[in-house]
Amino acid sequence: MSRSAHHLEYASPLVRAPSPASTVGSVHGPDQTSDDGLDDRAFERKMEEKLKLRQPLHEEEIANKEPLIRRPGTAREERDLSERIIRELRAKVTEIEDNELFEQTMLRGSQAGIEQYTIPTDVDAVMLSMMPQPGTSLTLEQQQMTNGPWNQVQGVYQFEGLNGPATPSKTPAKRATKGKGKSRK
Repeated sequence: MSRSAHHLEYASPLVRAPSPASTVGSVHGPDQTSDDGLDDRAFERKMEEKLKLRQPLHEEEIANKEPLIRRPGTAREERDLSERIIRELRAKVTEIEDNELFEQTMLRGSQAGIEQYTIPTDVDAVMLSMMPQPGTSLTLEQQQMTNGPWNQVQGVYQFEGLNGPATPSKTPAKRATKGKGKSRK
């Protein structure tokens, strides 16, 4: 077996323009032609369109509006005109308020480092603040236990002390159960 590489000769690739989208049935995206392939004038036009250099600014369009208001002919036109004027005035007031608030915030800066926090240094005062105050704590005789949803017996129990039994403060309600078995009386 020979160790020499075999070189198959292939035909040179056929270079041509791609098929139109209508013949293939697919839709191509926007033109991705490199800017290097454009001449200087075409590149300038492309950048002017992208940056909208030949179009007036929003402020210029607003400034070009007719400053005089024509007299409305009907009551409906008058109402529409007054509503439009009020709406534009409110929008302008809101814009001015927002700008003022932004400027105040920027001039004032962050207040995070300036605020003074009171940190208690007395450990005894901190510990006492976390404990219940005398006179507000309940003794065992005053504590009451209420039944939870797991207990069917109705009633509130009071403790008589650590060694004493818990006695109900009222008679527990009878459990409503259906008798099971064959004999029912």
